Amino acid sequence: MPHPDQEMLQGISTPLPAYYRLQEALRGKIEDGLWKPGETIPSERLIAEEYGVSIGTARKAVGNLADEGYLHRVQGKGTFVGGGTLKRGSLRYYRMVREFSDEPADLEVKVLGIGEVPGFDPANRFLGIPGGQRLVELQRLFLSGGKPVVYTLSYFQKRLFRDLNRVPASRLEKSTLYEFIEKNYGLPTIKNHELYGATHADSRIAALLGIAKGEPVLSIEMLSYTYKNMPYEYRRSHCVTTGYKIFTEI
Repeated sequence: MPHPDQEMLQGISTPLPAYYRLQEALRGKIEDGLWKPGETIPSERLIAEEYGVSIGTARKAVGNLADEGYLHRVQGKGTFVGGGTLKRGSLRYYRMVREFSDEPADLEVKVLGIGEVPGFDPANRFLGIPGGQRLVELQRLFLSGGKPVVYTLSYFQKRLFRDLNRVPASRLEKSTLYEFIEKNYGLPTIKNHELYGATHADSRIAALLGIAKGEPVLSIEMLSYTYKNMPYEYRRSHCVTTGYKIFTEI
């Protein structure tokens, strides 16, 4: 008797290619929690045998999910279910350097405040929730050598993060936010969307970053997404770039 998953893949009338049907089946295992963040998935050979497809089909499906961030390959170790704790870039979002060859500066995180606030536009709109739903606001300052370099405001759905505003600041200062969210709420970060711009520091931003009012700063708006293309965090950041540049790797 064919395996149920094989029957699903062998639909007679579907025009979708086998690799795509397999890709969606594997994605379902991840989104439904059958394969959890950090777990090793079966080899491409075993996947091919289980679903009754060729190794080439399994390889393409797994590769596409890796490209989308659902899976993460480690040379010589295997393929793992993706998540923020597996990605160095996600663990160190603000990588401050002076030149390409530099190692990113070690940043200290200081929580300035965390609490519940009324919903507002554009945060609720970007998070895909009604305007009346309340949010959790997290204010943080990133310091290099004791000097502030980044100020961030993050907003989360109160419905999804009911007790986040009661978490001690020290817990959010000892681990990265992505790591904390993944471990405590089961929401790995799959991708980020970012908007970069330049602005002038108002009196409050200037005071927090220790710069003169009106000084240029880098402005970043960001949406963090988890499974099923769901945005879970809307963030506004202001970055001092005097002496530092932000390094990204694509």
